[in-house]
Amino acid sequence: MRIKRTHLVVILLLIFEVLLGFYIIEYTLRTKREVWLWQSNEEITCISVTSTGSFLGIGSKKGSASLISRGKSTPQWRYEGYFGINSIKITSTGDYLAILDDNETLSLFPQTPHFIDGKIKPTWTHHLPSGMLGGIYSTGGIPSLVYVVASSDGCILLFSRNGEVLWEYRTGADSTITTISEDGSWISAGDSNGKVYLFKLGSADPLWVHETGSIISSVAMSFDSKYVIAGGETEEGEGRVLLLSLRDGEIIHDSYFDSPIRTVQISYNGKTAIINKRDGSAVIIHYDPGTTRMDPFKIPEGFRSALYSPFGSFIAASNPSGEVYLYYLNRPAPLWKFSAPDEEPLLTLTRKGEYIFVVSSDKIYLLSNANLIEMIPGSRIGWAVFFFTGIGAAFLLIINMWGGLNFTNIKREEYLSVFLGFLMGVTIGYLLTRDIGKSVLICSIGFSLGSYVGWRGRNIVSFISGCYIGCFGSGIAGFLIALFIWFGGDERNIVQLILFHLFDGLKIGALFGPLGSVFGVLVVNLIISRAISSSS
Repeated sequence: MRIKRTHLVVILLLIFEVLLGFYIIEYTLRTKREVWLWQSNEEITCISVTSTGSFLGIGSKKGSASLISRGKSTPQWRYEGYFGINSIKITSTGDYLAILDDNETLSLFPQTPHFIDGKIKPTWTHHLPSGMLGGIYSTGGIPSLVYVVASSDGCILLFSRNGEVLWEYRTGADSTITTISEDGSWISAGDSNGKVYLFKLGSADPLWVHETGSIISSVAMSFDSKYVIAGGETEEGEGRVLLLSLRDGEIIHDSYFDSPIRTVQISYNGKTAIINKRDGSAVIIHYDPGTTRMDPFKIPEGFRSALYSPFGSFIAASNPSGEVYLYYLNRPAPLWKFSAPDEEPLLTLTRKGEYIFVVSSDKIYLLSNANLIEMIPGSRIGWAVFFFTGIGAAFLLIINMWGGLNFTNIKREEYLSVFLGFLMGVTIGYLLTRDIGKSVLICSIGFSLGSYVGWRGRNIVSFISGCYIGCFGSGIAGFLIALFIWFGGDERNIVQLILFHLFDGLKIGALFGPLGSVFGVLVVNLIISRAISSSS
């Protein structure tokens, strides 16, 4: 059985579609654009966001701290300090904000701050020599219980909402880093003497202390409160990461690396960890019962830092050139790339990865993955090729089923009717809408289709057919315009784009289809009839 040439072309196009679709989904990336931009008049030095990204706390080099509501152009409030802010932490709901400045002063602010003589004042301040801000937790409600954990000269401190030191624990080390669990029940710490500690919130007596023999530079706890992960540097200058049981401090996994550890992050269930090493590389560790798998993490043009969304399996990473990439944990290529105007931007993201905030000098860029449609993997240009190749295959299949199209039988007056309808559609469309894009791409389509169908039949049936065909033609044109807008990089939801432009096209077609049909039945018919009579 001999395959027709058209059938063979269609089969090859469909095979190409399948391969292209797989390649686009797995190995191509989009260029991302921000959906919101915050402009500050000072250089931003630190940022912290709530669990859903609704509120942001930012600190500046000149000493100001601001609470910002996502999407707003002005801050909810702004505190003017005298020393640069080097660390900031916000509660998961945004009801309290803690800052640490270059004058070693720790301050606490509520979401609705106190004003004295027209200026914002902190609820309390505390001098913290060689201090480090570990975290902040709030129970919510009125009044809420607020806890701030910090360290100073190797001493772990827990503060209340009123600034009272609830307890302190002296480690005897030169430096200590701390963190508080998501539910506020646990405090974990690590020090330069190589010890990892776990405390119950209400007690200064550690539940357990584990001696690692390494300088601990970062600690984190899983959201399910089952694991503590700690990373640091051995005496030989190697990196070391330990996964410990939160219950008793027993080692579950112990890994060594060729470079000291800068930061460690862990998933909500403790099964995945992201390790930032001091040499500028990163490793993804998968912890499974009885086994450990390590995957080197690389991005184009080198690596600067990576942040992990513990509930979303997304990794936001940047390189020294200011490019930011978003990876899905199990995908070999990044989902998208964003280019910040300055080098080495600050990054932070929400727990599920639906919002990524990029700080570049005095600007904050919001990159959104809030809707499933915004996370479509692959290049927009690749999807455009995929779509139009599919259209071409469908067109070939249809004309083959119809027995082919014979363009030699199309008469000169048919071309003339379409051309005149197109010109009239553009002219009338521009006069009514003052939008050249709509005039050429939507108005003219409905008008020319209505004109052609009306002219061909030259009766009441063809007139009604022209009205309907012109209307739907404009709707299809609106649908294609929506796709072109998305292919061009628009960050709006593609479904919303399609529905909006489809209905917009149908509304325009409801007017221009009948106009074109009237034009075809009356005007074009008369013009062409006279032209034919004159020539004969």
